[in-house]
Amino acid sequence: MDDSTAIPDDSYRDRLGRVVSDSADPWLKRWSSLLVSARGGSLLELGCGAGRDTLYLTGLGLKVTAGDYSQEARDLCRRAAPLADIRLIDLRGPLPFSDGSFPVVLASLCLHFFPWSMTVSIMAEIRRCLSPGGLLLLRVNSFRDIHHGNEVLREIEPGLYQMNGQLKRFFDHDALERLLGTGWHILGFEELKVERYGASKFLWEAVLEK
Repeated sequence: MDDSTAIPDDSYRDRLGRVVSDSADPWLKRWSSLLVSARGGSLLELGCGAGRDTLYLTGLGLKVTAGDYSQEARDLCRRAAPLADIRLIDLRGPLPFSDGSFPVVLASLCLHFFPWSMTVSIMAEIRRCLSPGGLLLLRVNSFRDIHHGNEVLREIEPGLYQMNGQLKRFFDHDALERLLGTGWHILGFEELKVERYGASKFLWEAVLEK
C-alpha cells in the first residue's frame, strides 16, 4: 500500500510506515476459553497497536502487559485499554522480562518487519519469557498475501521484501515451522483468509503450548 492509497477512517500510518487501526478483529474469540483459563497469571501482548486486542483481553479479566515500539500506538492503546500496563518494547533487542514470566504471550502480525536472523532471535526471546506449559498465540503474514494492496516489491532475502520503503516478511508453512522449532504442543496451526483494513488478507495462525 503506497502513500497515495486511502486507509480506513479508523486507521493511521505511524512513523514506521505501518497502518494502525482500532477496527474490529475478533480473532481471539475462538481462543477465549484458553485465555480465561490463564486468569491467574499475566499475559504479554507484543505489537499491541491501537489496543483492540488489548481491550478484549482486559475485558476477559486478564492482567495484560502490552508493548509497542510506536508512540502513537501506545497512546491509542492506553486510551482503549486503561487497565493494561502499556510499555515501550523494541523487538529488535532482548525483551525486558525474566525467564518464564508469562503464562501467555500474544504476537499478532508484529514479526514481519525483520531479517530472518533477527526474527529467529525474537522467537527465542518469546519462548524464553513464556512459562513452562504456557501458551503462545501467533499470527504472521502468509506468502499468499504477498500481493495484498499491489505494493511494489523488492526482495531483500528469501521471504523478506521491501515494499515502498518498508520491510515486510511473508511465511509459507515450512518457514513458519522452521521459525517455531520443535518442542511445542500444537493446539492450532492453519492458514486463514480474514478481512483486514477493508480487504481480504491471508495469514497463518498458530496456538502453541510450551
